Amino acid sequence: MKKLILGLIILLSSFTLSIKASFEIHATSAILMEKDSKRVMYEKNIHNRYLTASIAKIMTAIVALENGDLDKYYKVDKETISQIGSSIYLKLDDEVKLIDLVYGLMLRSGNDAAYLIAVSVGEDYDDFINLMNETAKKIGMKNSSFSNPSGLDEESANYSTAYDMALLMAYCLDNELFRKITGTKTHVSKTKEGELLYFVNKHRLIQTKDYVTGGKTGYTTNAKRTLVTSAKKNNMELIAVTFNCGDDWNAHDALFNYGFSNFEMKVFHRGEIIKMNDALYPTPYLISDLKYPVKSDDNIKYLIKLLKKPGSKQQIGRAEIYLDEKLVHHVPIYRYY
Repeated sequence: MKKLILGLIILLSSFTLSIKASFEIHATSAILMEKDSKRVMYEKNIHNRYLTASIAKIMTAIVALENGDLDKYYKVDKETISQIGSSIYLKLDDEVKLIDLVYGLMLRSGNDAAYLIAVSVGEDYDDFINLMNETAKKIGMKNSSFSNPSGLDEESANYSTAYDMALLMAYCLDNELFRKITGTKTHVSKTKEGELLYFVNKHRLIQTKDYVTGGKTGYTTNAKRTLVTSAKKNNMELIAVTFNCGDDWNAHDALFNYGFSNFEMKVFHRGEIIKMNDALYPTPYLISDLKYPVKSDDNIKYLIKLLKKPGSKQQIGRAEIYLDEKLVHHVPIYRYY
């Protein structure tokens, strides 16, 4: 019988790690992250808290999609049409489907849509804000707080970090409806009264770059420009976030060019079934897909770690990736029947 931990190490590279980009992004804070592994490819003040402006609407959207009745109509009240800032120009007493409110929220950054979503999806406005913060906690957004659904910061404000917003976008992209909405260039629908709703996505890169998969713009006088963008090439999806970047469109394009040019998605296992022929593990086991973005000079190790006793759901271990001897990514290994 083998010891408590059985390891198989495959050395893939012996070079030293170099993750700093050869360029500087002129923003107060910036990050480039790979969606699935959460590897940070570029960073600048990524854990410092800043006002979010309208990129907070990404959280509003996912809370609505996960908790609301998307086909239900909601009536527009006086408070909704009194919201300041960007708007989708809802009309008093008209009724709008929740799904169309989410499109208006993400594509046109409607503050009226944000408010109506909040009072409609939660038990009340405050309950929706609680849902936003509970979702942030679930995702692992340790340095974020939300106090309104729009990102406005005159009377209340939302705070987050580049790292947390990248985590949020990564989480949201796993929701297929969110992915569809955030990547939509135009959306057309009607209210219950027959009023036409026509939204064109404000995100310039979604309109002009084929590889861009989604994102959200933001601006207030206090927060300055904020921007979240996702992009995909060669089986690798990246997320860029900037706070207070006056040239954010070009900055995000530069970040993506850096990521796609210097990293490739390495597939270590793709659902591989392995037979150990061991008394402790007489049945085969299945390794989940294990992918990680790597550079040519990365010092990478791959380790299969099997435990003495199977865990929950018949998990018997995990496959791990080490970067410069530090564990950076892992997936479970399950018994295969």
